[in-house]
Amino acid sequence: MNYRELFRRLGVLIVAPKKAWMEIVSESPRRDVMATFVYPIIALGGLMVLLSALVGGGLQRVTFHSAMMDICNYCISLFGGFFLAAYLIDLVGQKYLMRSANMAVAQLFAGYAMGVVFAADVVVAIFPQFFIFKWVLMAYTLYIVWEGSDVVFAVGEERRMTFTALAAGAVVVSPVFIRMLFNTLSNLLG
Repeated sequence: MNYRELFRRLGVLIVAPKKAWMEIVSESPRRDVMATFVYPIIALGGLMVLLSALVGGGLQRVTFHSAMMDICNYCISLFGGFFLAAYLIDLVGQKYLMRSANMAVAQLFAGYAMGVVFAADVVVAIFPQFFIFKWVLMAYTLYIVWEGSDVVFAVGEERRMTFTALAAGAVVVSPVFIRMLFNTLSNLLG
């Protein structure tokens, strides 16, 4: 696992999304987005959640159970959010763009488009007081998806805004929905 490349890719995706999407699409052979980007960054975020719970909360407040629940909440919401976003993006591609089903491309797109979501969650895990910063970054996801829609899906200008809104909505809302579902089930099941 090459974390230097992971952070470089994330940085380029945030600073110059068009350039990053061009690099991603031109890779031959295409790298598995889950193994090289999604899983490592979620694992890193899970570690940050654990450290934040132990250091930030103090050992007297934090139990092993609550720290593990925080990590599960974080990881499940991002894993589930990634797969739900990829499914929804593939569905939008089929229904709205009249493309054939291609889950591999939808996962590639969702994985890299969620880069800002992953980064924002890591920042909030370390510094919970920056919660508003997370939502500012979420708005930036629109721009990343806008640039990616042209490069990855070659969406025409007449459909690009709608596709961007639907895909960015899937990328931003999916982890939130999964987190709410996980929290609800955790509270119900004790």
